[in-house]
Amino acid sequence: MAIATLPIVLSVVLTELAVGGSFLMWWVDRGGRAPGGFLKLVAFVDAGAIAAALALVPVFPRGDLADAASINTGPLGAFGQALILVTVLVIIQLVTAFLPARGIRIAAGILTTVAGVLALAVVALATKPAESSVDPLALVAMPLGAIALGGADGAMLLGHWYLVTPKLSPGPLRRASLTVVAAIALQIALVGIVWLRGDLTGTWETALSVALGLRIGVGLLMTLVVAAAAWWTAGMNTQSSTGLLYVALGCVFAGEVSARVIFFLTGVPI
Repeated sequence: MAIATLPIVLSVVLTELAVGGSFLMWWVDRGGRAPGGFLKLVAFVDAGAIAAALALVPVFPRGDLADAASINTGPLGAFGQALILVTVLVIIQLVTAFLPARGIRIAAGILTTVAGVLALAVVALATKPAESSVDPLALVAMPLGAIALGGADGAMLLGHWYLVTPKLSPGPLRRASLTVVAAIALQIALVGIVWLRGDLTGTWETALSVALGLRIGVGLLMTLVVAAAAWWTAGMNTQSSTGLLYVALGCVFAGEVSARVIFFLTGVPI
């Protein structure tokens, strides 16, 4: 019943996009040099993503369908409720993007990020029976995915401001690109730990093997190279850096979808 997990996968990936975008807004704005238009645009994108994630909640698997897909409906239901709170906070962060009070924007960003991380931690429990122990790696995997995906999207959008305002300092763009590099590096370390403990050994179905290859080859290794190149070139040519971030965003998105498909079908947190 792999198809039953598709709404969960899509909702989680959209949540990652929104939560990671909220984090990047806070992280760049914290430096004090974030363009106001950039903050507004990312906030709108985050609001759209989290609204779409919330809209998928009614089609989550339940009853016999959830049992057939080995999904624990307790944490899944809690995730749906948590998304309501996260949506409200994302909207508040959107409103604060139009306010001159930077302190309020910073506070809204922190609250939204924390609530989003907790929501992702809750849904990570949906692949475990109620009586089983919690896998700490599963609690870490999705927040890292949020920073990678939302960070890549935010960094790519930030790059557009340099096309119309060339005199902007490259500092914020380099900061955003380096955030993506750091998140991907930590994800690679996570996959290494998962491999060392034996979760990636044994026989996998062909489709899952393809998803695993896409996750590691495109979502991690290729993204790391491209994001690092974007960080490196940001100080010399912001237009080239923005183009590289487009590629990085596509790679991260493909990797995150593959990773969440694998997780909700096998319970392996990559």
